[in-house]
Amino acid sequence: MKACVECGKNLGIMEGYRHPTLDKDNLLCSKCFHTVFESVEKYREFITPYIGFFNKESSTIADIQKIGENITKNIKKMQNRVNKLWSHNANQNANKDFTTIHQHNINTHSG
Repeated sequence: MKACVECGKNLGIMEGYRHPTLDKDNLLCSKCFHTVFESVEKYREFITPYIGFFNKESSTIADIQKIGENITKNIKKMQNRVNKLWSHNANQNANKDFTTIHQHNINTHSG
């Protein structure tokens, strides 16, 4: 019986996914597979613009500027994702605080 290489969960006979970056003998449970696969995809998305750059014989200023622009674009994407998460959490907390205050006012004035 094999075990998930990430979490150690015992896998059944027909259970398990091949690890996307390791050899075929390294299996993952479905939960770990989705987590690892998503991580690998994000890495590929980030690194794709730079593949082949360091294999060139000479670098040019234009190539370096293009890399800088791609890095800036990827950082901005990450910042937008974080800002969306922060604003979503802030809105939830604000609604929770408002509900608490409103409930307190109802309780105070109803008695």
